[in-house]
Amino acid sequence: MIRHLLKLVWHRKGANALLITEILFSFIVIFVVLTMAASLLMRWHEPLGFNYENVWILSVASPSAPGLGDLEGDDPLRPVLDRLIREAKTFPQVVDAAADDTPPYGNSTSEGVWRINGKEITLKRDSVTDSFANVMQLKVVRGRWFSPADDGFAQRAAVIDSDLARDIFGTRDPINQRLDERDPDSERVVGVVAPYRKDGEIAPTAQNMAFFRKSLTKPNGFMPHNILVRVRPGTSPDFEKTLANQLHAVEPNTAFQIRHLDRMRDKFLRTRVAPVLVLGIVSLFLIAMVALGLTGVLWQTVTRRTREIGLRRAVGASGAHVRRQILGEVALITTLALIVGSAIVMQLPLLGIFSIVQPAVFAIGIAAALATIYAITLLCGAYPSWLASTVEPAEALRYE
Repeated sequence: MIRHLLKLVWHRKGANALLITEILFSFIVIFVVLTMAASLLMRWHEPLGFNYENVWILSVASPSAPGLGDLEGDDPLRPVLDRLIREAKTFPQVVDAAADDTPPYGNSTSEGVWRINGKEITLKRDSVTDSFANVMQLKVVRGRWFSPADDGFAQRAAVIDSDLARDIFGTRDPINQRLDERDPDSERVVGVVAPYRKDGEIAPTAQNMAFFRKSLTKPNGFMPHNILVRVRPGTSPDFEKTLANQLHAVEPNTAFQIRHLDRMRDKFLRTRVAPVLVLGIVSLFLIAMVALGLTGVLWQTVTRRTREIGLRRAVGASGAHVRRQILGEVALITTLALIVGSAIVMQLPLLGIFSIVQPAVFAIGIAAALATIYAITLLCGAYPSWLASTVEPAEALRYE
């Protein structure tokens, strides 16, 4: 039967080549969309490592503050931040406040490839003050968080997440180890927190995050320009104006903007998810075009093959046999296209494309794309195959 179907497909190779090409490109597009969607869905349900609810961000822009870059001496912004944070903590609506260089969902990050202990490791870094863990409700899984006692140590303190601890130290205990054992001036690891996904729900699960301490009581270089304030649940929106007025009274020469982290999150995620939605819409139109084209070609093929189908019915083939033949041809054409398509997508990980996608997600994307294409093509062949099964033997005489 398969040999017979192969001959039928080969004899109409001109028309079938177009169908195979359409199905091939549809499979690749659907694979990309479904793989990205599966990856986003799996990431969405992974823990963030922080709590964004009831957190406000004060972006401080002081005229006396220096530009970007590390400073050898003191930053004039340091005492400004100290006064603002102390004043914010005096309100009963405020749980805690801390300074942060690159807050979550802020479209700013410090990232790079570091050579640590002879290994090249991609990590993200952030500069924060002592209350940051309390504001963002981080979970310390080993060691401790920063404290004022760290001012007394000559070596700077660092807190890393468990992903970075595993990549750098493996199974060894990272506490009190230098972040880079080859650098005598490297920061000392004092604690490990749960995996911290700074870019939120759609970020890869392994961010390799490192936090470096900034002191508000002694000079230690460039200071963060953001103050994170955790307010109590149910705080009235009117408190935002009250807080802004009081902080402005404390620092009249300092300009700042208050933003809500949950609103920043919504905007950030909409921007990141939009390309996937656009690609999904494009793929739907492509699928619709393939479905219409496939249905039309099969319909036209059945009409042109009335004599062949009528002769088959005359020699004893039932309507069910004819339906199975037409659907078998559709399945064979689809399989030829998917063999080529699968061979192409299997090369993507080798080329570095989809390298951030986990193997399980990659496999889910391929399986889902295969099932989708087979479902669409067989559904499109259902009506033409039924139409072919209704051909009577006498219809063949019309072509004599």
